[in-house]
Amino acid sequence: MKRRDQQLLDLLARSPFGEAGEVATRQLAPLFVSQRVEKGEVVFLEGETGGRLFLIGEGRLKAFRTLSGGRSITVFILTAGDYFGFIPLLDGGPFPLSVSALAPSMVYALTRADLVRVVRENAELGLSLLGYMAHRLRGCVDQVGQLGRQGAANRAANALLALLPAPDRRSGTAEVVLPFSQVELARTLDVSPENLSRALARLRREGVIRRTGPRRFHIVDVATLRRMGDTG
Repeated sequence: MKRRDQQLLDLLARSPFGEAGEVATRQLAPLFVSQRVEKGEVVFLEGETGGRLFLIGEGRLKAFRTLSGGRSITVFILTAGDYFGFIPLLDGGPFPLSVSALAPSMVYALTRADLVRVVRENAELGLSLLGYMAHRLRGCVDQVGQLGRQGAANRAANALLALLPAPDRRSGTAEVVLPFSQVELARTLDVSPENLSRALARLRREGVIRRTGPRRFHIVDVATLRRMGDTG
């Protein structure tokens, strides 16, 4: 088996399709098309339709939103092992955010037309996707219930966790580079810049993070950061 074929199967196993089992992922794998994305290249723009799912094999991309006046704000960073475009793949609707490459990247793309054809032939895959969406919906309901109780420290911890590369999100130490200014991060988290500064200072005092440069943080203990994200 070629290295990229195995890489694609590994990515599928960690995606929402993984719950359908190895037979289903092997059935889907030949439908993905590899695509090189150069630094600065836009994969798609917010509002565009196309119904595609992308699995990231290598590189670094950003999902961003363009604000009134033309200024853009980065919502989150995507790295190897991540995926994006899942909801438009299922419902054929527009992409909720724009995505472009921060570094030369390689992605695998699946079209909605190919997915629909396979689901019609594989009921187990369709049921597994329904189960995944039910799980996501329950998670959204829980987040709505918690939103009013989340403080700035909780939101800052979760933002730093979201910026970690996928392999680093479980435990150990890691490095984070903010893709935008601290003021923009505060706007994204819907907290004041002053409250965000105090939240980051608290994380530093408690030995969870250490600032290593402009927009750069060393996560001393990912597991503790995750707990702080849960409890604030």
